[in-house]
Amino acid sequence: MTLIAPKRLDRLRQRAAILRQIRRTLDDRDFFEVEPPVIVASPGMELHLDAFELSKGTDRRYLHTSPEYALKTLLGQGAKRIYAIVPCFRDEPVSRTHNPEFTMLEWYATGTDLFGLMEQTEDVVRAAADALGLSAVSVGENVLDLEGPFERLTVRAAFERYAGVDPWAHPTADGLRDVARRRGVAVPTDSPDWDDVFFQIFLNEVEPRLGQTRPTFLWGWPASQAALSRLDPSDPSTALRFELFAGGFELANAFDELIDPVEQRIRFEAESAARASLGKAVYPIDERLLAALEQMSPTAGIALGVDRLVMLLTGAEHIADVRLEGW
Repeated sequence: MTLIAPKRLDRLRQRAAILRQIRRTLDDRDFFEVEPPVIVASPGMELHLDAFELSKGTDRRYLHTSPEYALKTLLGQGAKRIYAIVPCFRDEPVSRTHNPEFTMLEWYATGTDLFGLMEQTEDVVRAAADALGLSAVSVGENVLDLEGPFERLTVRAAFERYAGVDPWAHPTADGLRDVARRRGVAVPTDSPDWDDVFFQIFLNEVEPRLGQTRPTFLWGWPASQAALSRLDPSDPSTALRFELFAGGFELANAFDELIDPVEQRIRFEAESAARASLGKAVYPIDERLLAALEQMSPTAGIALGVDRLVMLLTGAEHIADVRLEGW
């Protein structure tokens, strides 16, 4: 039997302390914890996510990629403030920051908007740091301040600051690619898809500069990347969604939740068609979720990667350093 290295064992103890403090923080704010199923009929429709299939004859089930659908179904049944800390499964290669099985924290708050959710997220991240007696962490040559206000930056402003490009001003793939290349930005893709060009610029020029000295909420994503979030009523070209970046990690993804079942069905059908066109598995639409959306009140929700947060706070170099071995 291989023994666990002492440093890894220390990190597992720190992980336990972080989770205790997160639970205490959410419980104290009138959230209650629920345990959603991990075996589901519809694991998530996003184009970039692939689920592990469990089959027996014609009965197809999947390991969920997120507890989102189950939690929103509960919100449609009258819950107001809920959270879950659960294993999730995505059929992707192992990397420094990803494991096919990983731990997700999700919470949802009815009556809260995207900016109220940012405040809650700051509280949770600071609580996790407090569990280890931290107010800052060293990341490479930088010191990441966890005590002061987190940065709030729109996607448009981040592109203008770090790439010198306003993606909204160039609505075609060719136009966005051409202006970016003229500004010296590396855009190796010749894809005709605007989102592909957008993400090349984001990955090469924007993301590496985010959250270096304080965590950054990057909010106001293009409408084409709305996923399950509402569009901004004052600017339908922008989705009410944020991601949290800190010390080289993408830690969280959050939505001002779309609660229009008609619009959500349209998005699901478009995602199904896109998956089919790429030869990917097409999953059933979750009809229980769509029915629940009709009963939901305005809500904001977030998914935060527990393993990555623990990596950030403990200085771990690889996700395997903060988990028990499995994959």
